[in-house]
Amino acid sequence: MRRLRHILSLLAFFVPALALPQGKPDAPLFVGEKLVYAMTILGIAGGELTLSAEMSDFDGKPAYKLELSAVSNDFLSKFFLVREYLVSWVDPVTFRSLRFEKHAVEGRKVRDEAVEFDYEHDTVVLDGKSRPLLDATLDTLSSVYYLRTVDLSGTKPIELRVMSREVDTLRIDVQGREEIRTPAGVFQTIRVEPKSEGTHLLGKNLVLWLTDDERRIPVQLKSKLKVGTLVGKLKSIEKTSSPPTPESQP
Repeated sequence: MRRLRHILSLLAFFVPALALPQGKPDAPLFVGEKLVYAMTILGIAGGELTLSAEMSDFDGKPAYKLELSAVSNDFLSKFFLVREYLVSWVDPVTFRSLRFEKHAVEGRKVRDEAVEFDYEHDTVVLDGKSRPLLDATLDTLSSVYYLRTVDLSGTKPIELRVMSREVDTLRIDVQGREEIRTPAGVFQTIRVEPKSEGTHLLGKNLVLWLTDDERRIPVQLKSKLKVGTLVGKLKSIEKTSSPPTPESQP
């Protein structure tokens, strides 16, 4: 079940950083959005995963607050308890990560993680210890949202970098277009698969389906585990607030 932890973070390692947007961008469409997914293993309900993005503040300045929560249901918890919460604060102008936190109970393992980005000194403070940033400007959660702003119209792989426990470079393969049915509806999607030299970061055979439109909503994910195939399907899209206008951004 070790790979389940990777998938529940899933989104974790879609890592931009080679080319961040310049200037003052419009607010991304995902600001004020909440996505809820139903997870199944071997075709049996396994729990729920939620992604949300809001306009907030960080150290008194405007910031995007991105959150992921994953909770196993009673059935899955008998075999592998999951209570996972990730939160990321992102600069709305540069889309650079400012702070990342992870609080998780995964089976019998409890983990708390905090990452502070210090761009002035080109370092990152991970659990109180400083290390080189090495050009990584995104964390494991903010990279998922940054991927939603990337042009996926071509077929050429996209190489990206991210700061997790260490800096890693990932390659995103654009595999094609598919129609996907979920509890939230039927979607035309772009199928992508993340790969890296350090495959332990992502697990194996992870695939994501993003809507083939400007929203790039992840509507389905799939990965092969030792006990079977984990599938996550979107079941609801909620608007928690209206995206800020460009004039309201810093």
